[in-house]
Amino acid sequence: MRIAIAAGIAVAAFASGGAFAAEVAVMSGGAVKSAFSDAAANWQKKTGHAVNATYAPAGDLRKKIAAGERADILIIPVENFAALDSSIEVSTRRDLAGVSIGVAVKQGAPVPDISTPEKLKAVLLSVKSLTYMDPERGTSGKHVDEAVLPRLGIREAVRAKATLGEGGYIAEKVARGEVELAIHTVTEIAPVAGVTIVGLLPPELQKTTIYSGVVMKGAKNPQQAQALLDYLASPEGRKAFLDRGYSAP
Repeated sequence: MRIAIAAGIAVAAFASGGAFAAEVAVMSGGAVKSAFSDAAANWQKKTGHAVNATYAPAGDLRKKIAAGERADILIIPVENFAALDSSIEVSTRRDLAGVSIGVAVKQGAPVPDISTPEKLKAVLLSVKSLTYMDPERGTSGKHVDEAVLPRLGIREAVRAKATLGEGGYIAEKVARGEVELAIHTVTEIAPVAGVTIVGLLPPELQKTTIYSGVVMKGAKNPQQAQALLDYLASPEGRKAFLDRGYSAP
């Protein structure tokens, strides 16, 4: 009888999110913040577990991991995993969503034509100021700085008038009138009030980054972490990403 009562108490405590519920710690790139927050909230309601997520650019996350920081789950561009084999359980990987790069201007400003590489080049040369992610910190910034601008032959000219972003919603600089134009992942432009998304980079210059999640080695709650990743990759969990403009991985 005592065993049955104890079991009943344990089930009740778990269902109410009490002492038997786990807290899943997540380190994630900021590009998936908006959709992940929604999906994680739904999972918390379904399971009674808690999710504690922190967000930073991919470059910052790599530095944190190198310094010994750990979580239950790491969500980062899949191209970063090769350098993190010693810190992650590769077999737990779940691909979550694709993120593309776009351009934004201040709401009410003329909307430029960036539909071809030549037209994008003309726009980037014509603006007096712009922002994109620091290439040492963000995946989109690395692509802009090392692929887009060199291909257009304007890297030095654009860099001279660029304010490099450190993380978060860098398009807020456009909304505040600090710079004229932002180049960033569209999923981090969309939540910013006061800007207009001009469009995506031309297909020849585009980079769609796949964000994936893995359980980290030494995770405190590996079973719950894997359950959350499985949910995020399920049709129900992925709906939060697709509804916010992410592409299927």
